Amino acid sequence: MAVSKKMVEAVFVVGLVVTMMNVWGGVSVEGAISCNQVVSAMTPCATYLLGNAATPAAACCPSIRGLDSQVKATPDRQAVCNCLKTQAQSYGVKLGKAANLPGLCKVTDLNVPISPNVDCSKVH
Repeated sequence: MAVSKKMVEAVFVVGLVVTMMNVWGGVSVEGAISCNQVVSAMTPCATYLLGNAATPAAACCPSIRGLDSQVKATPDRQAVCNCLKTQAQSYGVKLGKAANLPGLCKVTDLNVPISPNVDCSKVH
């Protein structure tokens, strides 16, 4: 059976997308929550977190609550913490706004500190 050029191209594109998702995610973390999931959930909040909006967008809190519902244990919170720590530094997130987000969105399990100095291994 001959492999078509289109099939080879499709496999290449899928491999490229997976590689880019890993690079874009920024860090590899332990836990059930991946950094890609965290970044995806935080994306609707970007204008607020970067300081361009006074309040979170309408889609922000539902997205954050969806992520919050996936956080089940300490390894999940530590994974979220590590991801947020790295991403906040990379993208210039306003730390005060990030600290207010769990309260604004009424989440409980996702309430992890976002700071360049936080030791995520101590988050429980």
